[in-house]
Amino acid sequence: MSSIILSFVGSQDPYSNNTELEGSIVTLVTHLLHINQPIKQVILLHTDTTQQNAIDTKAWLESAPANLPPECITIKLVDPTLSADPVNLLIAAQESRKAIDLARTQMDSQDTLEFNASSGTPVMKSVWSVLQAAGYAPQGRIWQVRHPKEMQPDQERVFTTDVTTLKDEFDRKVIAQQVQDYNYSGAAITLKESKLACPVTVALLEYGYHRRALNFDRAFSVIDSLRKQIDPCWISEITPLRQKNSQALLKEAYFNALLRLKTQQYADFLVSLFRLQEQLLYYLVQEKIGLDVSGKFLDKARSIEVIKQVDEGKLYQFLQNYTLPRGGTLDMNRGISRYVFQAIVEYYPKFETLVPLIQNLNYYCDLRNDSVHGFVGVSEIEDEPTLLNTLRQIMKQVTPLPDCNPFDRLNQDILDSLKT
Repeated sequence: MSSIILSFVGSQDPYSNNTELEGSIVTLVTHLLHINQPIKQVILLHTDTTQQNAIDTKAWLESAPANLPPECITIKLVDPTLSADPVNLLIAAQESRKAIDLARTQMDSQDTLEFNASSGTPVMKSVWSVLQAAGYAPQGRIWQVRHPKEMQPDQERVFTTDVTTLKDEFDRKVIAQQVQDYNYSGAAITLKESKLACPVTVALLEYGYHRRALNFDRAFSVIDSLRKQIDPCWISEITPLRQKNSQALLKEAYFNALLRLKTQQYADFLVSLFRLQEQLLYYLVQEKIGLDVSGKFLDKARSIEVIKQVDEGKLYQFLQNYTLPRGGTLDMNRGISRYVFQAIVEYYPKFETLVPLIQNLNYYCDLRNDSVHGFVGVSEIEDEPTLLNTLRQIMKQVTPLPDCNPFDRLNQDILDSLKT
């Protein structure tokens, strides 16, 4: 394992007339060599004003006792903007990132970046800590070199600074935002690259991802071994979904649709809404009415025969005379479509308060067809408050709803696990 040293060059490099001692760059190199740390490369960033200091530092490092080979020392002039304004944090960060990128072309997986945070202007000194805390250099160490005249007897002159706490806080904030956006896969990737990962947090993120993707068996499997460490509600909620319980699937389709609307995934919301309406119609026809009718094309003939037997053929006749919202009639020879299921529901007076609400969804379901089949973009949802109210009224007539979206409760559990 070798080291690649990165440092800005300051006015006290390579030798300080104030302290009459070597500057921080030479001191750091000497320290690393003293602890038998091989040095692969030294990258020195300088402004117009410190150009001669950089040249002198390079010469100093090539001589005894360091004796570094000339090809191991790179002198790099920074952007003229930083020369003109050496306290410009943004430009200093950009130049530092370029140096890190250059170092990465010369390092392997076992090498370490050594950042000298004791040379240059205050901004130049601090930028290495900022970049490491932001995750730009996970294979890095921040080094400080104390002023020899300001040291206490028990203090080391050369020492590392741990910015893990700061980086953890940055990572925690990013993960929290991703979770609040229901971006469980993105949060899982960020968590994996951080030092915040724990089995519960990882499992809950995977649970949220698979549950949103309707892969209920996979969602169950990632939390099954952690039953004693998580809220039991996550097992109890996923179980009926795995069993394909109709009411549980309806609620899941409803909450999934709301999430896509909340995160402004409008085209995906329309797809979810279409799925919700289909799920609702299947539930009403198959379970509330009790007809063994299927939307699968292979079951078409059998389903038509079932319909013909209902109410001495009156339901079948009703469907034959049914007028579609955009005109035209139902053609059951092409399959038992969503509109066939809707017409069946309309036939039964007990659903008279529910039917107008279901019909109100047809406009949005047609928009879904335009979006999917016509490759049409969706940038907003018309009359969104009314649509949301319609969905709530439908669901309340069909199944009890919890006080809040289960994914919001899941988010809170994930965020709580990050704090521990």
